[in-house]
Amino acid sequence: MPNHRILLLSVLIALLIPADMLAQSLPVVRSGPPASMAFARYVASVQQPNAFTESGPVAVVIQASLPGLYKQSAVLAVRQPGESGRNQYRVLKITGDATVVDEVIVPYVSAQQQVEDGLATSAAVTPANYKFTYVGEVGSGNNAAFVFRIVPKKKRGWLIAGQLWIDAATGAAVLQAGRLIRPPSAGIRRVELVRDTKLQDGNPCTRVTHVAMETRRLGRGELTITEYRLGVDGSELPPFPGLVSH
Repeated sequence: MPNHRILLLSVLIALLIPADMLAQSLPVVRSGPPASMAFARYVASVQQPNAFTESGPVAVVIQASLPGLYKQSAVLAVRQPGESGRNQYRVLKITGDATVVDEVIVPYVSAQQQVEDGLATSAAVTPANYKFTYVGEVGSGNNAAFVFRIVPKKKRGWLIAGQLWIDAATGAAVLQAGRLIRPPSAGIRRVELVRDTKLQDGNPCTRVTHVAMETRRLGRGELTITEYRLGVDGSELPPFPGLVSH
């Protein structure tokens, strides 16, 4: 992972600074031709099947905790489109406290499933749903990315206020950070996330999403969702020691 992405991730996760505030601290400059071209490629890529939800099986590792209760859990599953087109989860292994599964993992996965089922278009990070403001360029060479501040045009569930980082060479989204402007479910009051996507030969291969949420019943919940595209370059299920068969 490029150093500049490691730095932003550590700042956002450790300090929980809202990403829109972080963006405001950077000077806003006019987008030049390279950034405009990358942005056009990004918009075109959003119209293609999502590499993690619509393009074959994906291994999903979910690690979650309720820090205030010193409880944690982890799940290993494979997600793939079913015959109806709806994504289905096949749970392979699970460990930890059932409370974390019920109060943190299940609500988040259920809310995410709703997006995939019927809100994908209205929640997509596109000019139809968001205002984009070019902030500047970070990194250099093969690690360069263009940073855009994103603000939802409407207050709907699963829209995020924060930042989008676009790979300068391919236009692929490599980092998204911010907070949901509306809680995804009645049991969750606030959600902040950082989603980092690793590219391989210009294509997404691994996606890691860090989520911090406030649950109404049990306080703060934290999740790390790691998604691996199976079959990409011979990849298999990731090792996950400590889990027991479910």
